[in-house]
Amino acid sequence: MIPSVNDMKVVLVRPPFYALFGVTTPKMKTYPLNILGLATYVRDRAGHDAAVIDGESISIPGLEPEGDPNRDPEQVMNAGIPRMVGILEDPDHPLWQEMERLITDQSPDLVGISCNSGNLDTVRRIVDRVKRYRVPVILGGSHPTVLPEQTLTYTGADLAAVGEGELTLAAVMDALDGRRGSVGEIPSLALRGNGMVTVRSRGKLIADLDSLPIPDRSFVRRDDYFGEVLLTGRGCPFNCSYCASRNIWGRKVRLRSTASIIEELELLAEGAENEPEPRPGRWVVKIVDDTFTVSRRRTLELLDRIIDRKLNRFEFTGGVRADTLDEELVRRMREANFRRVTLGVESGSPRILAKIRKGETNEDVKRAVALLRAAGIHSHAFFMIGLPGETPEDIELSKKLINEAQPDHVEINMVTPYPGTDIFSELIPEDPLKIDRWYRWFHQGMSTHSDQLGYDLDKEYHNFLEFARNYHASRAKTSAIPS
Repeated sequence: MIPSVNDMKVVLVRPPFYALFGVTTPKMKTYPLNILGLATYVRDRAGHDAAVIDGESISIPGLEPEGDPNRDPEQVMNAGIPRMVGILEDPDHPLWQEMERLITDQSPDLVGISCNSGNLDTVRRIVDRVKRYRVPVILGGSHPTVLPEQTLTYTGADLAAVGEGELTLAAVMDALDGRRGSVGEIPSLALRGNGMVTVRSRGKLIADLDSLPIPDRSFVRRDDYFGEVLLTGRGCPFNCSYCASRNIWGRKVRLRSTASIIEELELLAEGAENEPEPRPGRWVVKIVDDTFTVSRRRTLELLDRIIDRKLNRFEFTGGVRADTLDEELVRRMREANFRRVTLGVESGSPRILAKIRKGETNEDVKRAVALLRAAGIHSHAFFMIGLPGETPEDIELSKKLINEAQPDHVEINMVTPYPGTDIFSELIPEDPLKIDRWYRWFHQGMSTHSDQLGYDLDKEYHNFLEFARNYHASRAKTSAIPS
């Protein structure tokens, strides 16, 4: 039974990170779906009060993008690195003052901050200001899940949820509110105190995702974002060496029911139809599963329901694996109004693909892109540079694959060896407790491991970006699929 009074209030925060580079236009931002879900859960299932603050939507002078705001985000970020570093190194920057004001104006009893490796320094700035008000701070996300002790030591936060956050956050609020038990008994929680960090054993994952409430988007201003975001499952069965997903969600895939997803889409459609001032992208839905097509049966069932319920008024996009696509599946995706999909290709070198346990071949990629092109679906292919053991010759094989497969768009990312991945252990010899400047842990151009490779990663990354720019210019002249 949900208590009738909301006794505690948590303010959940997505820290500014991309905004530091000038990536501020709505089309470059998506809802902070993770903290929207958490806020909805503690309100609707645990009877506590909640508010959401999205640091990516902070509006202060000096955060506007420099140059053409329609450039690819990776180019905007690469050019904005000096500004990002300058803001992070200035503890009194107006951005941190504004974050402090927004949080404390809510009079929170608890502050929760979403935390990954790349925004660890941003989190530290926010925690430093919040702690002046003697408000406890709990972190959640990929980095505290994998390195809870280092995270709490580095940021000064009090608590960290390890793994899924819903049950842990609700239990913490109940304990702080005196409803049950003590904080120190909660599973999947790390606690800092008396000069040490204690990490409790992991609790069970949520088996039935349908038991979670549909995230309430009204916690944020919808006009600040382009389109909608939808999560239909958690977990990934694959074992890629560069990915830490299995440490958060596990390798067992848990999928929401088709009925649950359709219910959420119908709510989104109703909201879009009733908007007094329609916003751009209100009929665009980005599916953010690790791999949307991981279950062919469930995917086909969902696509059929989307078509039957005329929810193909939405324009869908999502990530897929090349080796999961076939002609029937792609045709149904197009009928459901999938207009664009992303493919994590990563490398065109068979040797590197085997080394990172990708489990796909270049022929899989070429076949998938051809199927998508024939159906009229745009393909957006991700490639990495800087993988362990990679050579300049391997990079050339990636360029060769791009020219042969002809995806509609390619995005080049510098390898980020995230904690919890095999490549972190392979490429980063330092003790995580001794690493600083975690802002280097992002994909758009600050090498963390050039000394572990046989080439200058920063230089080769810029060369690959130039190749991509030329490739896109050439595609623009010949592409047969309209935008």
